Amino acid sequence: MKASRGRDIGLLFKACHSDVKCRNDRGEAVDWYIVYKLPNVKDGGLSYLYMDESTGGWELSKEKIDSETGFLGKTLKPLLDFYTKKTEGFGYLLYNDQPPKPYSAPSSFGHSKGVVMLDRSFGLWLSHSTPKFPTYRSTEFWPSSGNANAQTFLCVTFPYQQFKEIGLQLKYIHAYSFDSEIPKTFPKELHCVAQRSCYPTQKPWFSVERLRSAAGSTFTSFAKYSRFKDGEFWH
Repeated sequence: MKASRGRDIGLLFKACHSDVKCRNDRGEAVDWYIVYKLPNVKDGGLSYLYMDESTGGWELSKEKIDSETGFLGKTLKPLLDFYTKKTEGFGYLLYNDQPPKPYSAPSSFGHSKGVVMLDRSFGLWLSHSTPKFPTYRSTEFWPSSGNANAQTFLCVTFPYQQFKEIGLQLKYIHAYSFDSEIPKTFPKELHCVAQRSCYPTQKPWFSVERLRSAAGSTFTSFAKYSRFKDGEFWH
């Protein structure tokens, strides 16, 4: 996804009161962040670089990727809390073409990985590259198999109204949902993806959506189905 900045970011984001937000190492809500987990050169492959709108560039975090006090632990807290005590009006969808045990994704599903969490006001879309993440229904969310290679994470906080379009993008990706709990009143597009029954049946085999974050930034999402042919987007 590609972002462009809105002039009213500060005012709009202060109005958000949801607990389901992208969060930095300090637990502070942020509109978006990008994280690059370093490969296992030292520190066991748990170190990472962090960037959001306020950092002015990459920063080497003092936290470790598997720590509950780092950005992932803080961001995933609503989900981890939900595992022990269900919260009314909270929903989530976890997708991964290389899911954790006991799941296995057929090759017909898209090469994609991510976390969607939301309540009736706001939510987040965390797109990442890590196989077997997050660990299935465990508070120890980080798989040790993710230590060796570099990994990337992009998290964006969105208003609830955007999750219909996000569900549509996941449909075109044909995301493999390995765990989910979506309230009945939430967008039907998310339910369809959660049930693994969603994929395009006719052209166009791609979708482009301009998504507006909670703070007013615009992210352009490009999604394509397996039947998409190279160059088709430009015709």
